[in-house]
Amino acid sequence: MTRRLRRPRRPLSADAYIHHTTRGLPRAERLDAAAELRAHLTERMQEHQAHGFSPEEAEYLAVRGMGDPQPVNRGLLGHAFTHRAGWLTLAALLVGGLSWTAYREWLPPRAGAQFGPMNQQDVNALFSDKDAPRGTYQGVTLTYPRGTKAVLYVTVSSTESKYHPEQVSLSTKNLVEDEEQNFTGRIPGSYRYQERVLLSAWRMTCDGQERSGIYKTGYGLPSPFENSGISARSGPGGMIVGACANPSVRLHVVRDRLSTQPPTTVSRVVPPDGENGIMTAHRPLQLNEWSVLYRLRVDTERDSAWFGGTSTEPKGAQPRGMYVAVMPLDHVPNNADGYSWGGMTVGFKGQKPIPLPPLVTDQPGG
Repeated sequence: MTRRLRRPRRPLSADAYIHHTTRGLPRAERLDAAAELRAHLTERMQEHQAHGFSPEEAEYLAVRGMGDPQPVNRGLLGHAFTHRAGWLTLAALLVGGLSWTAYREWLPPRAGAQFGPMNQQDVNALFSDKDAPRGTYQGVTLTYPRGTKAVLYVTVSSTESKYHPEQVSLSTKNLVEDEEQNFTGRIPGSYRYQERVLLSAWRMTCDGQERSGIYKTGYGLPSPFENSGISARSGPGGMIVGACANPSVRLHVVRDRLSTQPPTTVSRVVPPDGENGIMTAHRPLQLNEWSVLYRLRVDTERDSAWFGGTSTEPKGAQPRGMYVAVMPLDHVPNNADGYSWGGMTVGFKGQKPIPLPPLVTDQPGG
């Protein structure tokens, strides 16, 4: 293998050396430094010529004796960015800073509902909520789409009433005030309201019936962007454990005949479908559309096939259920604290009724 030799560098002339050494200096300082350097070089060239060297050789020796021009140039400029590595470092810092700023300003968090298990911040929030029941919680991070002005939170459950087959609890949150207080002056589109919702099934006994509700609580997530420092707890709010006024679904009770002497019969409650389940997925959030976050289902026919026992309900009983859902709105509803419901719709004064999602579906979580 033949090794290729590096071509030797061409020696600098006195003029080239002065040019490299004074490069980047202001005009007045460059002229002063160039005059001083030229005087030193001329003096050394004369000394070398006095010892018998030709003018070209004297110039070469004088320039070589002055050393590398780059350190001298850096010393005259007073900073390190005359070196190539310095300029590369500066360029990397500028590109990185501009990229991060662009990401924060023009690439906000992905809108949608991110389902997953609890994290440490969720555990801390539940410990601070003295009413939170023990159990398995579904965590959901909600990032609302651009243009969201308000959010509807609804809990709907089946009932045994012929006239009101559903029970509805609805609350709203106005996001316009939060945006005005927290994010004044931000670039349009760079902010997305985010919050964390925790949901869990919880048991209660109402009028001798075994029922299940959905406990929900939540907290606002700090924006990754600059804000004014305002901080407030937000989200759907907590539930009152054991309060039968909250929407709840009646659970299925089966009887088991034990092989004892004499034979005895015991009753047990079949857990609803969806209890203690944790979903891990990402689902979109659309303006003016419902998104179901947590769902429970009671199906007596399917329960008997899966869990055995003798059902205490009449044959052919219809499945029943309940859910918690959210809807981001592109407007603030009229009289948000006063709403009406019926026929699987909710409505506000002077506005068209909003249909609710079905109470029973085979899709988990919605």
